[in-house]
Amino acid sequence: MITNKNKAYIFLSSLDLSYKKFSDIVSHYSCVDEVLTAIDSAESFIVQEFEQKFDTIQRMLNDFSFQTFEDYLKTNNVGYVTIEDDNYPQKLIQLDQPPFILYYKGNLDLVNTPCIAMVGTRKPSFYGQDVTEKFAKGLTENGFTIVSGLALGVDKISHETCLKYGGNTIAVLGNGFEHMYPAMNVNLSKEIAQKGLLLTEYYPSFQATSYSFPARNRIIAALSKGVLVTEAGEKSGALYTKDFALELGRDVFSIPGNINNINSKGTNNIIKSGHGACVTCVEDILNSYGVTAKSKKEKKIQLNFDEQRIYDYLTIGERSFDDLQIYTNLSVQNLNTCLTTMQIRGIIKKLPGNYYSV
Repeated sequence: MITNKNKAYIFLSSLDLSYKKFSDIVSHYSCVDEVLTAIDSAESFIVQEFEQKFDTIQRMLNDFSFQTFEDYLKTNNVGYVTIEDDNYPQKLIQLDQPPFILYYKGNLDLVNTPCIAMVGTRKPSFYGQDVTEKFAKGLTENGFTIVSGLALGVDKISHETCLKYGGNTIAVLGNGFEHMYPAMNVNLSKEIAQKGLLLTEYYPSFQATSYSFPARNRIIAALSKGVLVTEAGEKSGALYTKDFALELGRDVFSIPGNINNINSKGTNNIIKSGHGACVTCVEDILNSYGVTAKSKKEKKIQLNFDEQRIYDYLTIGERSFDDLQIYTNLSVQNLNTCLTTMQIRGIIKKLPGNYYSV
């Protein structure tokens, strides 16, 4: 049974109000459940707040079926929590604009675990993909929950890597559950709902807008002990998350990148400006929180002479097939055999453009 208080928060969230309008309405009444009575009775304050839209909103309230909505929640395994509830994420109270209501799928308790946000460009370079995977893996293996925004690129890699290594991940959305964005991440969102947490302040039917993504970034920052920007351009939306983190007194970490790569300008500027710590390995972040990296038994890689030469050459950086052939002086057939074998064993990776890396 949905309480009158919760009915008010749910209905107001369905109207897609600006935060200021939502806040003005809620703060005007001693109890939020008075809002629905005020709309129903056309109380003067609420009429003035909604102006020409009031008649439409009054009709919407009359037509709104809270029973149907409650059935929707149960059918789709959606939960919600309001700012007045005991289990509301206390980290979000520190925000200038804490969400009045949050809808979620999955394990809400994950908001109380040690979290690191991982954000960055939607179009990472090979290098950006590689460092994002390495840091997501290392942070996951050392007990951190990975928070990101389910966008393409760095967000997607961070979530997927965390899940791959059995960790906890939180995806904060800029849309409602009925309009997942981007559509190609729908399957990933389902996996996160089962194994982690999907979180949004938006009513289920809300479609993503240009303002909803920067807004959700404040939640990503607030939930996290620190924000790691792995690769980002000078005007990347990921920098909004960095700004929110600084406002909240959270740590900011940045991975340095190629000075000739436009996707590294944002991360390099963070370091250059002193707005974030330069990190080159997971241990740099762990040390900031007094966490000792879990010791791992190093697996000795058994390689033959040619494979060892290829491996050593790739530890310097990405190399093309032609580069490897010149360096090793192997025939095309023998080099292909070595590379295929090493890929199958998970020792090296093949990159687009016939490039290879460790």
